[in-house]
Amino acid sequence: MTGTQILKRLFRDSIKPYSLRLFSSLFFMVIIALCTGATAWLLDPAIDKIFLDKDESMLLLIPIAIILTLLIKSIATFIQIVLLNGVAQNVIADTQIKLFKKIINADLAWLHKVHSARIISNFLYDVTLLQDSVSSSLANGVKDVLTLICLLGVMYYQDWQLATISIIAFPLVGILTRRLGKRIKKASTESQEETGTLASILSENLDGTRIVKAYQQEDEEIEKLSKSVFRRMTKILKGANARGAASPFAEFLAGFGIAGALYYAGLRGLQGELALNEFVSFLGAMMLAFQPLRRIAQINATLQEGFAAAIRVFGLLDQKSLINEAQNAPNLSIGKSDITFENVTLSYEGQINSALKGINLRIPHGKTTALVGPSGSGKSSILNLIPRFYDPDKGNVKIDNQDIKELTISSVRSSLALVSQEPVLFDMSIYDNILYGKPEASREEVIDAAKAAAAHEFISELPKQYETIVGEKGYSLSGGQKQRISIARAFLKNAPILLLDEATSSLDTESEHLVQNAISVLMKDRTTLVIAHRLSTIINSDQIIVLDSGSVAEIGTHEELLKKNGVYKKLYEREF
Repeated sequence: MTGTQILKRLFRDSIKPYSLRLFSSLFFMVIIALCTGATAWLLDPAIDKIFLDKDESMLLLIPIAIILTLLIKSIATFIQIVLLNGVAQNVIADTQIKLFKKIINADLAWLHKVHSARIISNFLYDVTLLQDSVSSSLANGVKDVLTLICLLGVMYYQDWQLATISIIAFPLVGILTRRLGKRIKKASTESQEETGTLASILSENLDGTRIVKAYQQEDEEIEKLSKSVFRRMTKILKGANARGAASPFAEFLAGFGIAGALYYAGLRGLQGELALNEFVSFLGAMMLAFQPLRRIAQINATLQEGFAAAIRVFGLLDQKSLINEAQNAPNLSIGKSDITFENVTLSYEGQINSALKGINLRIPHGKTTALVGPSGSGKSSILNLIPRFYDPDKGNVKIDNQDIKELTISSVRSSLALVSQEPVLFDMSIYDNILYGKPEASREEVIDAAKAAAAHEFISELPKQYETIVGEKGYSLSGGQKQRISIARAFLKNAPILLLDEATSSLDTESEHLVQNAISVLMKDRTTLVIAHRLSTIINSDQIIVLDSGSVAEIGTHEELLKKNGVYKKLYEREF
């Protein structure tokens, strides 16, 4: 993506809604540029009228004119900065909201491939860099270009020959900034990629602190992070050094034009062909033009950092979704909430063998169906297809004989409640975590759900009860307590279909007993699909489906499967 394409997209997607503020800012930039040019031009009458003509009236008028000009310039500069800051911060906010919408609606397959820390780096670091480097630099660049045009106008007004000589170095400055810009873009891209790596290392160590300490890997992790820090530092320095070279070398090249103009002005002055007042005014304009020229030389360098960030941000925004909703799709109409799989095949990217191979099965309404089998047999894959976390490569998944791919995703997921092995709690109150299952529920409904999940008793014993903040990932609660809050959330949702993904496998015996009792109440009169490693938790299921290498090996009740002397019996004997 070229710089022009990036700027066009930025204007279309982010800046266009704030066009009025932007054009208002441009108006004040023109005033700033005109005031700067006027300041240089006022040196002409100052020398002519005060020093040469000895006009006493001008001794007061010209300083007042300069003060008024600078006052207008200062006010215009302040207003322009306020307007641009508003646009810039709105662009950041809008882009971050778009990114979050993309992330929150992204396919699980894609999210599992990308480290969360890299996404956070895009969300926080790249968006801000994009704004700083593109929005601010571009706006300041426009102001500097307008100022330079006004000052060049003064220079050409005073003496076109001197002005032409003084700008002879401009093309050389352009070539220099272009070459430095390429280096900066490359260094910026590499440094941003290393920022993602650094964030990943930091995130993993924060999550895995106990393992790092238990295996005494502190020194190794410090070394790994240090290497990433120094790699990132090296790349940042490359960009910073290239950016730092832009201004001084632009000054050096511009010096040839200034020296040439002064030499030619001196020759003409000695011959009496150039008036002192015209030369002073020209010199003032030329020296004032020196500052915006130096900043313009730096703008391309700074823009390249923003372009590199834009490519990463747009890459995330343009990520194609594989789980899409059919146009004008109807909502799921729930009668009997039975679920059927018809010749379903599923493969994951990067895996040679299919996760599911021609699966045909029925999960009957109001009954409890258990999925068992060795690790990697396809249990989680079947569960993940029902809420459309993934779509099958072939075949159909139906609820009440309605193909879920032809229905709205929201209506399918609103008919489901999920309780997973690792309960997900957010860093907010217990009350809000339960309310997540049904945001419009009353407080009485939340408490009733907690009671049904056998959670009300321990919640009532906490100092702040339902207003207790659970902390990141619910660290302040035990595993059993977290799971019962998760079950309370499912109770509150009151969905007709219940998905239990090894909901008790990580709990101790006492906690498992409490959670299992709560789950038994929750499963009543619902279509329930249970994944379990421990067969003791699913012996009383109405139906047990045994999977092996992505295929259905056996189906039946516990007693029926034991009599078949197949895969299930081997699993049972291994456990008991």
